[in-house]
Amino acid sequence: MASEYLPLYRKFGILPNNEELYVLAFTHSSYNGMAGTRHQDYERLEFLGDSVVGMVVSELCYIYHPEMEQGKLSMLKSQFIRTSAEADYCKKLGLNEYIRVGASFAKDASANISLLEDVFESFIGALYLDQGREFCYHFVRAVYEEDIKGAKVDISVNPKSYLQECMQADKKESVTYRIVEEHGSGGDKIFVAAVYFEGAEIGRGAGKSKKIAETEAASDALAKMSLPER
Repeated sequence: MASEYLPLYRKFGILPNNEELYVLAFTHSSYNGMAGTRHQDYERLEFLGDSVVGMVVSELCYIYHPEMEQGKLSMLKSQFIRTSAEADYCKKLGLNEYIRVGASFAKDASANISLLEDVFESFIGALYLDQGREFCYHFVRAVYEEDIKGAKVDISVNPKSYLQECMQADKKESVTYRIVEEHGSGGDKIFVAAVYFEGAEIGRGAGKSKKIAETEAASDALAKMSLPER
């Protein structure tokens, strides 16, 4: 048994069947260059873990927030699967202590939120394959349950980013913005922006700059909870 992972196994009650999965879960692709290997990293496990986390978070949002319609549920889900949230969970679980990166990785691994998000998901993927569906389900549920129980949707911080995360919670599609109208001239000019998802307009907003108009359009889409037909 790999001694460096013993504290991790003990902490979470893991009796590993395939330790190589955990090695991969903490290995960034930059490590391949130093080790002279290819594709011996967490990327495939990350793919699997992302789906497992999304399923459990969706279930918890549904169970604990019967007052929410689909749009708000998607927004709530996005709060918990966004990059910064998963990076925080990675650190709370202490997973950042086991990350392996190559010499070419210029940044501090524990300060790179994208890397932390990836490792959180890849570790869940490793758990799923090594410990089975039931163990992994209960593990992820324990990580999220109390936080989701008392959570509320907060769209005020950055409407454009929040809208993007909301729409990508279920599909990996981007929202797009277009200035559809301009009124006035000089300092009195007003821009009207529309925001689109999968070709459908989901919100409009106006402002004295294109940026403000787009922000207002995002706020409008979020307020309407308007999701395109699927």
